[in-house]
Amino acid sequence: MGGHVILWILLLVCSWRTSAAQAQQPPRTDPVEVAALEAILGRWNKTTSPVWSMSSEPCRGVPVDGVTGLDGNPKNNPGIKCDCSYINGTFCHITQLKVYALNVVGQIPAELQNFTYLNYLGISLTNFTGQLPEELGNLTKLQRLYTDSAGLSGPFPSTFSKLKNLKLLRASDNDFTGKIPDYIGSLTNLEDL
Repeated sequence: MGGHVILWILLLVCSWRTSAAQAQQPPRTDPVEVAALEAILGRWNKTTSPVWSMSSEPCRGVPVDGVTGLDGNPKNNPGIKCDCSYINGTFCHITQLKVYALNVVGQIPAELQNFTYLNYLGISLTNFTGQLPEELGNLTKLQRLYTDSAGLSGPFPSTFSKLKNLKLLRASDNDFTGKIPDYIGSLTNLEDL
């Protein structure tokens, strides 16, 4: 009987230590978002001087410090911010992405659609070409979108009608065509256009 008690105590201590070790593990970024970030930054790094060297875990340090903002901080460009409160603080999502005044060229990467928790996207003063991708309309948590002087053209995608949380849309100095879409009036949270 005494051996069973000791065995149970050992099992409890081991499971407690395992739980404690797991609780101390730093949070991980959604692997789909990491792959998208690597694809985007890898593509941009090939077209410019190196803009960012990313570790395998992007949601560490400044992206999660809760203090450093993306706006007004030239050292945080390009930059991301993350929210690591998911799955009891063990999982992170990229919520903000900024690429400002960098010589990035080409079309906006389709991988942006994988940032489904994004609430801030800043791609102003870049050298993109082409239209805003339809897929950006699937970023339904998006609140602020900056595309000023980004080299974009064409009409606004109809999928932008799904951006019900959008509060700010900056799109000046591009070559957009057509009239202002009717759905803009249904974006009731939009405060700044």
